[in-house]
Amino acid sequence: MTLLSSSLYLALGAGAAAIAGIWAAPQPTPATVPRLSAEATRAPHVPAKLVITHPRICAAVAVYDLADANDWGLRTTVANTALNRFRDGGAVPDCSARLTALMAKDFSWPRWQLALDAVDAVMSGDYSVSPDACARANTIIPLSIVPDSPPEAVPPAAARAQCVIYDLAFVEVRP
Repeated sequence: MTLLSSSLYLALGAGAAAIAGIWAAPQPTPATVPRLSAEATRAPHVPAKLVITHPRICAAVAVYDLADANDWGLRTTVANTALNRFRDGGAVPDCSARLTALMAKDFSWPRWQLALDAVDAVMSGDYSVSPDACARANTIIPLSIVPDSPPEAVPPAAARAQCVIYDLAFVEVRP
């Protein structure tokens, strides 16, 4: 064995021993794993007269509320539709009551972050919703309301829907 190959052999052996040591290292027991306090897991306190009219937050509320499937296209289409609605309406309606209600029941911080990410991607222009029928939508109609209604009660907008994702119809409603 040459000097170079014996040095390489020793180095590989030392590296393997170090890797084996990592795998053999004692893992934390449940008693040593830090736990969140009851205070940290509880829904945050919401002031009584809270008013939220920021487009990013209110669009994220819509995404969190309506996009329950793990689907980027659905989340961004809901975000885009909410932002179109705010633009077409000339204002962002107060979404604090809906956000408070969502936070009061099994709120998921990772899902909230996904909702914010979808809104940010649409607002920044990093993601464009397509096809055009989805991109122009400013109203979301849950299709679950349609089958239980008599045919004459079907909202005309649902009948014209060109963009349907899962059980949501995205339509453009002109004022």
